[in-house]
Amino acid sequence: MLLHPDPLIARLLPDTATIAETGVIHIASWPVPELAKQYGTPLYIFDRATILHNCAAYREAFQRYYHASAVHILYAAKAYLAPTLARIMAEEGMGLDVVSAGELLVAQRAAFPMERVSFHGNNKSEEELRLALRLRVGRIVLDNWSELVRLSQIAQETGERPRVLLRVAPDVATDTHRYLQTGHASAKFGFPLGNGEARLAIERILTEGHLRLLGLHAHSGTMLRETRPYEETLERLLTLANDIYARTGWWPEEISPGGGWAIATPDNAGTPGVEDLARACQRSMERMLSTAGQRRAPTLMIEPGRSIIARAGVTIYSIGARKSTPGGITYLFVDGGMGDNIRPVLYGARYTALPVEHATAPGEEYVCIAGRYCESGDMLIENVRLPVMREKELLLLPGAGAYCLPMASNYNLVPRPAVILVDERRVEVMERRETYADLLARYQD
Repeated sequence: MLLHPDPLIARLLPDTATIAETGVIHIASWPVPELAKQYGTPLYIFDRATILHNCAAYREAFQRYYHASAVHILYAAKAYLAPTLARIMAEEGMGLDVVSAGELLVAQRAAFPMERVSFHGNNKSEEELRLALRLRVGRIVLDNWSELVRLSQIAQETGERPRVLLRVAPDVATDTHRYLQTGHASAKFGFPLGNGEARLAIERILTEGHLRLLGLHAHSGTMLRETRPYEETLERLLTLANDIYARTGWWPEEISPGGGWAIATPDNAGTPGVEDLARACQRSMERMLSTAGQRRAPTLMIEPGRSIIARAGVTIYSIGARKSTPGGITYLFVDGGMGDNIRPVLYGARYTALPVEHATAPGEEYVCIAGRYCESGDMLIENVRLPVMREKELLLLPGAGAYCLPMASNYNLVPRPAVILVDERRVEVMERRETYADLLARYQD
């Protein structure tokens, strides 16, 4: 078995991906064509070893390079969540960052330790907040005034005192797609810092006393390849904490600059290691705590999602029709597309592709990988060089483990794909393939 000869492509694939002398791709020693034959296509395959490796990389980096305080690493479930994956995260000692009742219930189904759960989201309903209290989640992250008032009213009614973090919009600039920027002053998330709303919200929580304010949270963006946004975010949160301490004597027990660390992509392989992030957090905490007197450093909360799960997942498609156009574009149509991966359409995510049965064959033509959905924009890859591929051959897209399945839809009433987890010993179905009966069951005739 060989690794892919192109170092960039090898870096995009799961840890256990190998290529037989025949050119067939294997994951965890399983021939991908056999998996596709058994489970159908489109098929999402996750590699357990890569998930475990990435969890360990975060633990080890922060153990080695961050010493300012305790650290809690929470997996950002919005990247992808299934009960099996939640159980893996529990076993790996991770926390869980969830954003909906659905994700909470998946965590409950997996018997995930609820004290390690943070409940995010910018428009949590009363029902969702009550569910979070019933399940005893570790903390609820308040995103705006309406949520603050709503949860305070529930707390007064029930006699409970929920543990909360306040999400702050730190007004930190990030070099990423505008849809992936979450911490600027006009962002939809968090209490603005610059106009004093974050300070007023903290003082209201402390004055009313219905909620237990554990700390401060922020998130500046995602697909971040530099540490500056994390450092600036931590420093602005700690500056706010110092101001509040001087006014009220309150000091945070927890503080979070969010997640959003990038991964290598076909157009940018230069993502630094997690070690750089750990060192940056250490620098920021050291700088800010040097002015905090004898106050104890807050526990640092880091929320990786994509950097844990993206490289662990690949998508397998079957080639359907082939079309050459007078405009010079050759299309290869596949049996999936924007229904299972809307990221290229939504914010220009870039992928590459490999022929599953002859992965090392030289490229012979440039093609556009287009989906089956009734939209001109349904393009998975605008331009990629491949050997000539024909109907029913298999195509693999690496780096598909994050945000593809969570944003999947039934557009054109197409069922969603199957999802499997593989290791050297077994294949486990994490999500069965959706059926037409599943789709029709929603209608009330």
